[in-house]
Amino acid sequence: MQATTIEGQLSTAERNHITRAIRQANRKPLVCLEVGTWLGGGSTLHILKALEENGAGHLWRIEADSAIYERMVANLRAAFPQSANQFTPLFGLSQNVLPEWLRSLGSAGTVDFVFLDGGNNPAEQILEFRLLDPHMPVGSQLMAHDACVRKGKWLVPYLMRLDNWECALLDGSSVGLFYARKIGAQPSPASQRRANRHLLRQRLHPVELAAAILPAPMRTRLAAWLPRLVHWYTARSDRARAGRT
Repeated sequence: MQATTIEGQLSTAERNHITRAIRQANRKPLVCLEVGTWLGGGSTLHILKALEENGAGHLWRIEADSAIYERMVANLRAAFPQSANQFTPLFGLSQNVLPEWLRSLGSAGTVDFVFLDGGNNPAEQILEFRLLDPHMPVGSQLMAHDACVRKGKWLVPYLMRLDNWECALLDGSSVGLFYARKIGAQPSPASQRRANRHLLRQRLHPVELAAAILPAPMRTRLAAWLPRLVHWYTARSDRARAGRT
């Protein structure tokens, strides 16, 4: 694969983590999925490089922004025409694209590697995971960007509470890169209940409830104030708990 100057958003350490996960997998990933591609120079490029080094595998990529989608496709096809048979771009919202894509894999189809980096709504990653999880066999890997900010604040603690996933937060940036490897076909009922309870508490957080019901202009203003609101609510809860002890 030739050198390229395609723009990308991930740090060097994060790109290395992605490449290493694919290259060092016990079973070479054959079906790989990326949600949220930006312009192709970050995760997309390095997933393709790792698949090329493995000598096997195909990458499907979902992008919902039409302008970014067209630039990403043009970038990769111009820079790496030889990899055209190694990736398939998919346009649309992940919740609309994923069900049809999963059906296209067939009843025996599996998903070996997933990289999630879509929209900033934390509910999106939860929905994406729940659609993909039944198709991910033991040994499959999932990575998610922005794990330490709002985008990942539902999925990361949810997966960490499921005992059939081995999870870690990797170094490489302040926003966080999350890694998970499936180690069991199903979680235990107890761990599933813990994960569901925690997710429900997050969904019912006052800030999240407000974000769900407010009109778009007010949601934009709320997003700007969200860190302060979260800090205030957390400090208030801490004081209340301290007063009960």
